[in-house]
Amino acid sequence: MKRILVITALAALLAVVCSCGNGARDFKPSSVGPSYEVLVIAAQDKWEGQLGDTLRSIMGQPVEFLNSYEPRFDLMRIMPNNFTDLLRKSRNILNVVTGSDYPEAGWQADYNVYAAPQLIVTLSGPDQESLTEFVSENREYLVAIYENAERDWSLEVNKRYNESGIEQKIYEMFGVRMNIPKGYMIRNTLEDFMWLSFEYPTASQGMIIYSYPYSGREFLSEEWLIYNRNQFVSKIPGENPGSHMTTYDGFTPDVRYIRREGRDWAVMRGFWEVEGDYMGGPFVSYSTVDAANGTVVTFDLYVFSPDKPKRNFLRQLENIIYSVEFPEDADR
Repeated sequence: MKRILVITALAALLAVVCSCGNGARDFKPSSVGPSYEVLVIAAQDKWEGQLGDTLRSIMGQPVEFLNSYEPRFDLMRIMPNNFTDLLRKSRNILNVVTGSDYPEAGWQADYNVYAAPQLIVTLSGPDQESLTEFVSENREYLVAIYENAERDWSLEVNKRYNESGIEQKIYEMFGVRMNIPKGYMIRNTLEDFMWLSFEYPTASQGMIIYSYPYSGREFLSEEWLIYNRNQFVSKIPGENPGSHMTTYDGFTPDVRYIRREGRDWAVMRGFWEVEGDYMGGPFVSYSTVDAANGTVVTFDLYVFSPDKPKRNFLRQLENIIYSVEFPEDADR
């Protein structure tokens, strides 16, 4: 299934919603709590009523194309009188308030109030019914504002703690500037191909960068994206002799076309496996045209984390793509 996604309107709305930027963080203590966890401050009647059900439904939407259910965000709820000094340092906070002081339903976003990085979204309204309706109508924006904040914080860390040597090698091979976080290693390089990975004791995050000639829009079609992916990822060996990575053909990958900051991307999501071995997991690839060199450049991201959560691993990889810069983009 292919869908055309336009995100510029969403970005504009989020800019209006946010009441302040990321300033003043140097004077704040470090925030606490894992990525993609939201501390919800809500009274018992709100949390157990329709409003709480709506919030859990929205924030608990499953992340697409993972092997098992994982929510967009993990929610931890407390009563308002339990909002202690320690909890004030939480990374993501959602405050829910109702009463006559709020003539209409709305929201406000504030950054780095008690700690940094930190995002506090306050949902307010005269009663639960109006606030529930408001939240339901703005569900995609509520999720997006937290996802954008997590992405921006991740990009900041990647820029501050980066592998400059790998970044230079990527630029020399593909003419692309991007921030690669500390801990990644180059596993292999061939003509128009580079394989990076970050290895954990029980998991692996991988990135494959490759390029091929571009001769028209059909080279970004689903068929060509899958064909070229299999040509390049076959260079990644499995543990058994003769085994190699490929695209799992029991599920047709999902391809969507987006435009971000003046550049068109084909985003493909699906599952990978190792032919000749029992390994697999989710992948997402971002492909775009490098007009200056007449090529398609693809950033293929995969996670191997058997029987363990994969959401944060894959999101960390995807956040890296937001640092990609082509020289031609600077002229736009």
